Amino acid sequence: MAAAPQVYWSNTEGVFNCLIDEERTIAFGKAISATVRHGDVVVDIGTGSGVLAMLAAQAGAKRVYAVELDSKNIVTLGAVFRANNLEDRVVLIAGDVLTVDLPEKVDVIVGEMIATALIEELQVPAMNNMLRFSKPDTRVVLAGYKTFVDLVNCPDKYYGFTFTIVRYEYPDLSKLESVPFSVKQLVSDVDLTRINVALNVDKELQIQVTKDGVINGIRLSSESIFYDGSTLGATPAYSYPIVLPIDARSVHKGDLVRVRISYAICGGMQSLHYSAN
Repeated sequence: MAAAPQVYWSNTEGVFNCLIDEERTIAFGKAISATVRHGDVVVDIGTGSGVLAMLAAQAGAKRVYAVELDSKNIVTLGAVFRANNLEDRVVLIAGDVLTVDLPEKVDVIVGEMIATALIEELQVPAMNNMLRFSKPDTRVVLAGYKTFVDLVNCPDKYYGFTFTIVRYEYPDLSKLESVPFSVKQLVSDVDLTRINVALNVDKELQIQVTKDGVINGIRLSSESIFYDGSTLGATPAYSYPIVLPIDARSVHKGDLVRVRISYAICGGMQSLHYSAN
């Protein structure tokens, strides 16, 4: 072992969970392979484990700038790139993706700083900064992100108690899956290939119930769109649905429920407000 855990221990759990999420990492790997061309200069924002940066190098990039803020994780990244004989092609840049400058313009932008609905994490402001270093024909691997809302009945009882809290649908845990009571409606469609200055979502929707039963939540789910046209939904460590609790109520097919939802993109859960009437 190159270093004792206390030397580099930081936010490693999330990094590791993303690394071992095969569905997520393989999907990004395929999109990177379809986007990166031989001799490209690439940047990977918030590189984390470094796997996406190394996949870009493997796809033919002559140089990959891997940007990372976590000073403790940087120690690990250096060891990872050396272990894979990529220290000459993957250049580690210690800095904040929101403000860091790159040494040159890039052909491809890679990066996954995604949390469901773009409420948490910093993909959009990070992309806004990285696009300063784009060329007229720069390709963005993660090109777009759509967020949807629907009405659901979500499990809310654990250990014999009822919890009226925000809940999550991890795709690898079927017991967390909600029962849908409406079709999904689009609430946000973000183009990540351009600078975004309108960073607020504020929607009021009339959602029609599709069957009789009881609803107790508003579900936020998302779809990622890659440069090559492929898409990715929820995976165990990526963009899994969030269920916002509402008062349980009986509904009938054809009923209309007025849903209001607002939040600041990448503004954190504290910016989220919603209602269902």
